[in-house]
Amino acid sequence: MYNPASKTLLSAAAAVCLLIGATTADAQTLQVRAGDNLQSALNAAAPGDTILLEPGATFTGNFVLPVKPGSAFITIRTGGPENQLPAAGTRISPAHASRLAKIRSGNTMAALRTAPGAHHWRLMLLEFLANREGYGDIIQLGDGSSAQFQHEQVPYAIELDRVYIHGDPVMGQKRGVALNARDVTIRNCYISDIRGVGFDTQAIGGWNGPGPFLIENNYLEAAGENFMLGGADPHIQGLVSERVVIRHNHMSRPMSWRGPVVPTPTGLSATAQGSGNLVAGVHSYRVVARRRVGSGVIARSAASAEVSVSVPAGGSVVLTWAAVPDTTEYWVYGRSPSGASRYWTATSPAFTDTGAGGTSGSAPTTAGSTWTVKNILELKNARDVVIENNLFENNWAGAQAGYAIVFTPRNQDGRCTWCVVQDVTFRNNVVRNSSGGINILGYDDLAPSQQTRRIRITNNLFTITKQLGGNAWFLLMGNGPADIVVDHNTIDADGTTLSYVYGAPSGGILPVPGFHFTNNAARHADYGMNGADAGFGNGIISAYFSDGQVRGNWLQGGHASRYPTGNYFNGTYASAFVDLSAGDYTAAAGGPLAGRATDGTNIGADMSLIQPVLTTVPSGTTKPKPKPPSNLRVVKK
Repeated sequence: MYNPASKTLLSAAAAVCLLIGATTADAQTLQVRAGDNLQSALNAAAPGDTILLEPGATFTGNFVLPVKPGSAFITIRTGGPENQLPAAGTRISPAHASRLAKIRSGNTMAALRTAPGAHHWRLMLLEFLANREGYGDIIQLGDGSSAQFQHEQVPYAIELDRVYIHGDPVMGQKRGVALNARDVTIRNCYISDIRGVGFDTQAIGGWNGPGPFLIENNYLEAAGENFMLGGADPHIQGLVSERVVIRHNHMSRPMSWRGPVVPTPTGLSATAQGSGNLVAGVHSYRVVARRRVGSGVIARSAASAEVSVSVPAGGSVVLTWAAVPDTTEYWVYGRSPSGASRYWTATSPAFTDTGAGGTSGSAPTTAGSTWTVKNILELKNARDVVIENNLFENNWAGAQAGYAIVFTPRNQDGRCTWCVVQDVTFRNNVVRNSSGGINILGYDDLAPSQQTRRIRITNNLFTITKQLGGNAWFLLMGNGPADIVVDHNTIDADGTTLSYVYGAPSGGILPVPGFHFTNNAARHADYGMNGADAGFGNGIISAYFSDGQVRGNWLQGGHASRYPTGNYFNGTYASAFVDLSAGDYTAAAGGPLAGRATDGTNIGADMSLIQPVLTTVPSGTTKPKPKPPSNLRVVKK
């Protein structure tokens, strides 16, 4: 057992522990076993120490990473043989859970948070479980509240490596990691089951941290937004999250989340009996299943099919139905021969209507509750962001229109007039099985903000379909962004429009200066480059993009008369690629893309740069690049 007073290891096994990750001459390895006080070990650890947690043990509490002197990392990790845990550079997965030490909150507060100004902590090879009923954040890096209002309070130099973080499989979870710190690395992690009904959820989300952030080789699964910066006003004056690198991540959600949260009850039957107080006539019934889904929200099913039964005067009705998994209660709706409706609550899949009691109300006619799905990646207040070599998939129209990638500056609470999205590079990514591509907003259309500028979208593959409920448009822009470059992308979409641009919220044309749409391969469909207040093609280009460039594109099936010279429209869509039916979007030799780009290469994405995303990112075997250097100088704005 660990003795925090002496920092000695009192077990025989501990006497032979190796020093792991030590960076100072007197660094120690502190072993914490099941039942030991983890917070005491955190308080006692010195820079360079390693805290080893017993494999399989669960530590319950609201733990705090305290402030320590120096610049050597303190590492918290699962102990045990190295060959039973994922190696450095590989992504952890739920398959490793049985060998991991576990940390969980016993209440609705975070399982782990940082003290103001805490720094140089590394979390490795750990499992974090859901908070009670899915409330709040599992891990809080920094403070998103008004308590963190100065740069000096911001925690920094925090690393999460091979950490498995997940919500409750039934309740879900509000957020996996709250990212309100600086110089944070999250790599090789697996964050899942982050979902809720009626509110936003994020695998990783931050709004009060300046960056830099490195988000690398993670699996991120959430309903609302898998990754988001912004969404609430920062409490640090002038703060914009900067120097952000997001690469080699797999951001997804199960397609099963598109279905109802609570299945509709089936097998409802009604049998008339004596010994009751019902009036004579035909009585009709439906059943709705209900359960808690986290953060105090109750989700409901759609109403079951109606059953009717003829009842003699003074009779009763016995109702039974198939149990719905995880349901905590059922509302049984009854309609009398006179048409009056009421309902009762049952806690098992059976109920007897004797004619007594009930609450006035009719069975719902709308669909049941669904998980609140919005997009996959959203930037609302960020600058100097590189998003590369990621796989984004499974996004449908739900609580929003269904665009997978959203760049929209938001002065969310009216205090952040400086909020902005600028200097974003989006390259070598795959966006697939989504109902929309990218949504770019120039200025916040609800409150004052800065202008979205300098967005580069280059060498990406998009597969977009209206089968997921949206309009299947590749690009939506409005309210005057500037300096948008869309170059060498391959877009496979079945919507009627490729890109759509609109003006100010009050209406009218608002130009998009510096817009370049070049060397992209896509279906033209009905309207191609379309928008508000002008005709598609040249009309839109002249109205919104007069100082820009639209050249070198293959807009299959379009009409040359409606576009500037230097664009192409010939051939079938399939003829442009090596094997479209097999998902191979490599430009076919001698096809309509070959050598026609303005730079002399093939139109569309270079699939040699895209293929690694499809083959290695899902498995988490991508070899990470070196971490970019970070300037930790605090600049007050």
